Amino acid sequence: MVTTWFPSEAQPAQAPFNLNHAQAIALDSDVAVIHVRLGSSAPDVNEVYGGIRVQRRSLSPRHPLRSARMLVAIARAVRASDILHTMAFSSALVAAVALPFSRPAWVHTEHWNGVTNPASVSRTWERLAWMRRVLRRPRHLTAVTGQLGAVLSELSGGRPVDVVPCVVENPRPVIQRDPAGIRMVGVGFLVPRKNPLMAVDVVAELAKERPDVSMTWVGGGPLQADVEAESRRLGVADRFTLTGMVDPDAVFEYFEKANLFFLPTEQENFFTAAAEALSAGLPVVAGRVGGFTDYIDESNGVITDDLTVAGYTAAILRAVDGLSDVPSATLAEPIRERFSRRRIADQFGAIYAAVTAG
Repeated sequence: MVTTWFPSEAQPAQAPFNLNHAQAIALDSDVAVIHVRLGSSAPDVNEVYGGIRVQRRSLSPRHPLRSARMLVAIARAVRASDILHTMAFSSALVAAVALPFSRPAWVHTEHWNGVTNPASVSRTWERLAWMRRVLRRPRHLTAVTGQLGAVLSELSGGRPVDVVPCVVENPRPVIQRDPAGIRMVGVGFLVPRKNPLMAVDVVAELAKERPDVSMTWVGGGPLQADVEAESRRLGVADRFTLTGMVDPDAVFEYFEKANLFFLPTEQENFFTAAAEALSAGLPVVAGRVGGFTDYIDESNGVITDDLTVAGYTAAILRAVDGLSDVPSATLAEPIRERFSRRRIADQFGAIYAAVTAG
């Protein structure tokens, strides 16, 4: 497996979904990961992380000889393997450079919102989005949502595309949530795309008629000072809590203290945090901004087309009125079964069998 996104002890929140996929695949296959650290000068590391063998290698124009050796190492590893599996778009670019002429049994899994919506990343990426044609190189593509799969089908020139969602493995018992009050939780980096300032504004608006509202935002990032200032300005600093960065496994503890998941994010694909919240028995409120409508509907959440403070406020109140009486287990069990590690392993296993059969 070659990926430019993979968690580590220093950065456990960097793409844990790729580790989860690797762990699922490892149920039936021998998995080794080459984590390509783009732009890094860090020394090479060989380790076991999350039960998976990982080689961490740096690729930087400042170290051309070292980068060339890394590309050669990828080519050798691929020749010694039955399957090359890349995860995340930039990983496909690296593999294409390392393997300019060979045609290995190559599967690529895509998560990145920049593939579906280049404008959500930057103007520079909009101009470079033609590079997505590299996705014609793998023999088989998988996407974490149906929406992303449709885009991959268009980009790949007719390559097979399957939807293989992210793993949502939650072994904790389902705790029936307390319906008293509106205790919201959101999970994400404090960056513009996750829209934390909008979340503060929504809490302030809700507080005008629901004095029992509060929100905990799990995650840190560059907007932390701005969010704290906005919550003070609007008089909701005592209602809006920032946890800072936490270990991914610790997120479930915050779900168990809440009774609603809300995130006014501007763009998502699978939206792992929302699926994990559902697996803990929380209804979800979000905007219609991604492929997570594969699994969120009126039975377990409210998806709004109105991405304003008023729109989100109304959606939250609809969720409180319509879903508070739905048992937590009714929300959690379908998600736990559909996105289990075993289910995902079986899907990838079938794809590997088809690819190696020619």
